[in-house]
Parts: sequence; structure tokens; C-alpha cells
Amino acid sequence: MRVLLVGRDFDFSGGDGISRYSAEMYKGLSRRVQLRIIATQKLPRTMRVFYPVSAKSEDIVHLMYPDVLKVSKGDASMLTMWHDMRVFTKYSEGSQQRYKPKLVERFNIASSIIKSWAVGNYHQSDALLYNSSQTLKELSAYMRKHGFYERGKSHAVIPLGVDPAFLRSRVWDGERKDFAYIGSIHLKHKNLTGMLRVFERIAARSDSRLHVFTSSIDAQMILKEHMKHFKGLSDSNVILHFRASDAVVARYLQTLAGYLHLSKYEGQGIPILEAIAAGTNALTLKGSTIPPETTRYAFRGTEAEIVEKAISLAQDSRSASKQAVKYARSFTWERTVKETMDVYRRLLGR
Repeated sequence: MRVLLVGRDFDFSGGDGISRYSAEMYKGLSRRVQLRIIATQKLPRTMRVFYPVSAKSEDIVHLMYPDVLKVSKGDASMLTMWHDMRVFTKYSEGSQQRYKPKLVERFNIASSIIKSWAVGNYHQSDALLYNSSQTLKELSAYMRKHGFYERGKSHAVIPLGVDPAFLRSRVWDGERKDFAYIGSIHLKHKNLTGMLRVFERIAARSDSRLHVFTSSIDAQMILKEHMKHFKGLSDSNVILHFRASDAVVARYLQTLAGYLHLSKYEGQGIPILEAIAAGTNALTLKGSTIPPETTRYAFRGTEAEIVEKAISLAQDSRSASKQAVKYARSFTWERTVKETMDVYRRLLGR
């Protein structure tokens, strides 16, 4: 079986969920199929239209995300993974952009191009993959509403995996005092302001610290700018960890009183599962749009309720339940690759 993977990078240099997906799929598939990759990392989004990809010699062409670039698939079957719906939602304009948007982003030029590529690749795809039931539901509703929906396509929900570093973590039985967040902080829907507001109230009643693990560019400046609005926060109780390795994150994560993930929207929200897999209780915001399979064992509450829950966790050092840990650890990359291979075989009739 000959497979072409098209994505931004395949060595996790991007440091985000899509980058992780690309790297893990490459590692898993390289042992099972004849593989070719095309990385678009060095190509500006607005220039990719001049770099069409030919997949005419492959059996399968697999896009790591929908707005990759233009593809000439020939007789190959094409699949596209959808990680979320931000490209089509209210989060697109404010959340896909940088902390300081470029000119093409300020005038929505990039957004228009990205949307057209995404719709075009939707039409070309023989199979659509989704990292959660929520993404499947949202995309189908959007395509129906705008008259793009096509019957006959194959649909498969294939969740992303928890990194092995978290799966190997032992459940900590010592004192739990600190909190953490993992993910981007430059995207507005990640709700950095809300998280800092909640933690300031936690810090006022404890000596806990908040560890922020992020790969966002200009993370130090972004965090500093936000913290200026909170008198109870400083470098002594909010600790930035820029592009820390999974092994480092896992060491902190397993010892936390709680994991704070107050994002307003997630396609899957894999850090929530990583925290629970490491034995730490996760706290999420009531009313946020996060897949139910991800938040199944997470606490969901208002900001005030999260503060009270966090204080109680810091006081009695409770770990996540055995049932919750077992569930979170069922999300593996081996599972992701296997279920993807099943889709390949169905498309090729093998």
C-alpha cells in the first residue's frame, strides 16, 4: 500500500496537536505501508496555491488537516483529518491568528483562502476523519447549512492519542499542591485571562503555584501582559515552561492538585486526557465546547465552582479515580494508527 502524507511537519517541531498527530502517524504508518511525505512548514499559507501536490502514484493521500494545499489526487483515495471547526466558526477570526496578526490576517485575506482550501479538500476527500464526535457533528451541520454536504463519503471518528510519557506515569500518592495548564496561550479561545482570574482566587487561599506549559511564540510577553491585570499573581506563583519535553511535563503533571483547562472551545482537548492518564484531576469550564468523550471524567463548573473544587483538591491530595485513569489511558497512538489503517483498507477494498 502506497500512502502520501501531507502536513506541516512530521518531527513535532510545530509543538501543537496537529504537529503531534503528523509525527505520530508518520512513525506508526512507516512500519506498515510504503510512505511518502510532503511538509509545508516553510511555505506561507497564502503561497501554497502555487505549490500543487500530485498524488497520482499513491493509493492513498492523507491530509493531516483540511487547509493544507491544493492536491491533484489522480486515482488515489483521499482522506482528510479534521481537528476542529475553528476555520468555519466564530473562533476563526480571533483564535486562529497570532497575538500580533500579520497584515493578511488583519484584513481576513488568510482566513478566506484557508476556508476555500478546506471546502475544496472536503469535496475531494473520499473519507473524512475526525478527532472527536463533536468535530464530526459540527462539520456535518456546517456543510449541510451551506449546501456543501455530500452523501456517500466515509466518516470515521478516530481520536488522537495520549503520549506514552503520560501513560507510563505512576499515580502519585504524595502531597498535591500545585496546578498546571498545557497548551497555546496566544489563541483567544484558550481563555488565558479566565484561567489567571481563577488561579488568582486559588492563590489567595493557598500557597499553590500555576505551571504554564506552552509552545506559543512570544509566550513570556503574552503571559506578562495578562498578569499585569492581576495583583495577586507574579513570577513566584505563575511559572512559565516554554516548550518543555513530554517527560518534563509528565513529571510535574502526576504530582498536581489539579489540572486547569478553562478553554472555551476544543476539537478534542488531549491535555485533559493526558492529565487524567497521569492520575491528576482535570477541571474544565461549564458551558465550554469540549467533546464529551474528553470531559467524561473531568470536573465541569463555573469559575467560582472551579475555585472551590481546586481548593478542596489541594487540601486532601486526591488523585483521579482508577476508572478515570484507565479510561484516559485507552487513548493511545497505536489505537489511532490501527483505526486509520482500517479506513485505508475499507477504501481500497482490502
